[in-house]
Amino acid sequence: MRFGAHVSSSGGISKAIGRGQEIGCESLQVFTHNPRTWRPIQHKDEEIEAFRRLAAEADMGPLVSHGLYLINLGAPDREVPTGPPGKPATKTRNIHRASVESLIQHLEIGERLGLSGVVLHVGSSKGSTESEAISRIGAGISQAFEAAPGECAVFLENTAGAGDTIGRSFDQLRRVFDEVGHPSRLGYCLDTQHLFASGYPVHEPDGIDRVLDEFDRTVGIERLRCLHLNDSMTAFGSNRDRHENLGDGQIGADGFRRILGAPALQDLPVILEVPGLEGNGPDLENMARARRFHEEGLELRGA
Repeated sequence: MRFGAHVSSSGGISKAIGRGQEIGCESLQVFTHNPRTWRPIQHKDEEIEAFRRLAAEADMGPLVSHGLYLINLGAPDREVPTGPPGKPATKTRNIHRASVESLIQHLEIGERLGLSGVVLHVGSSKGSTESEAISRIGAGISQAFEAAPGECAVFLENTAGAGDTIGRSFDQLRRVFDEVGHPSRLGYCLDTQHLFASGYPVHEPDGIDRVLDEFDRTVGIERLRCLHLNDSMTAFGSNRDRHENLGDGQIGADGFRRILGAPALQDLPVILEVPGLEGNGPDLENMARARRFHEEGLELRGA
């Protein structure tokens, strides 16, 4: 396992490498765009070069980005009213097409930065059927791959299962995969809090092994590329996406020992997205806990 975290890229994306080093990262996740606006960041050539150079000097990798929170490839392909929250709509936007364009931008900058992939929440059905949404998601990802050739991949992330989100089950994730038709550039990222909240018993004795066996039967364990490591503020099966510091939530220390000792997960980058003890995001203490739970988990399994 190569432990890492989602860190800030404010002030220039190359600064993310130093921030990662400060908390002991071996891998890294960043936003290459402001996650709450459609407008892309125009990264300077010297920032991109510095990011790649500093990552190489730190032997940091794999490196991934996370897609915008706004992206919804499952949205119907039509104009809808839009505007500031709580105020009358002042214009319209085609959310599906904007999402495809944003994914293209993520893949293009990911290729320039040398990222392994873009972790993606694929979106929700927004009043249409699940099958219709999955078809649009697959077509949108395929279109993005064709518009942005290269090696930077998309890693489909499972969701906590709120509302009509797509990705709450392994079956949904597999159906998206089948719709895309670009297997060499498509993989998966599993989030421990999302698994727990959507009803996968990763915290139970032998639970992670049963969950990963199901994932392998449905999707194929060889397509798993990344693990998001987060405890849960909310109860098992709550369908609520609320992250907690490792060992302080409902999954708990024993749950993380079981998860991190799982043989099928040992070759993955493990990315923390926790709130941090001071509320400033992943920190030294959470990184230390992750490594300690990993060592103890391996000991439990006699590894």
